[in-house]
Amino acid sequence: MSELKNYFAYGSNLHPARLESRIGGCVIAEVAFLESAALCFHKKGLDCSGKCDIVFGKTSATGVWGVVYQISSEQKIILDQHESLGAGYQILETRVITRQKQVLPVYTYQAMSDFIDPSLKPFDWYHELVFQGALFHGFPPDYLAHLQGVSQIPDHKPARADKHERLLKTIRDAQ
Repeated sequence: MSELKNYFAYGSNLHPARLESRIGGCVIAEVAFLESAALCFHKKGLDCSGKCDIVFGKTSATGVWGVVYQISSEQKIILDQHESLGAGYQILETRVITRQKQVLPVYTYQAMSDFIDPSLKPFDWYHELVFQGALFHGFPPDYLAHLQGVSQIPDHKPARADKHERLLKTIRDAQ
């Protein structure tokens, strides 16, 4: 049997429906918080829109909420491909604090410096995936309000937008 890994999702993979559409069934371990970090939407995606990233050292860093999933080694390989590991994101091994105040070692994805562009904005469907995931896991109201304040843009490719809107419809209908 494959070793399970603690993956900290903080962006579009927050909602289990999104993550499972990419890697198959996975187990939600804990809602958790990454201290001294800030959530940014400045990572250049393959579609040239802004994707989520975590940044340390910002004076405004109030922490990043996320969820720890337990995924297999095989699922991690698939997720690495979705996340453009080595060509957009790099692995960050860190520790998060659960709602029960336990410290968990996790891995997550952090944007590589060559793929950061502060002028980018997320597509509306991408932003909605992040927001729906935050709602699903019951993140604090002030964090949800911060997410709602993120500026976004419409996707200029209707087929891509429609594909993600179908997933979002499934997510909304399940609530």
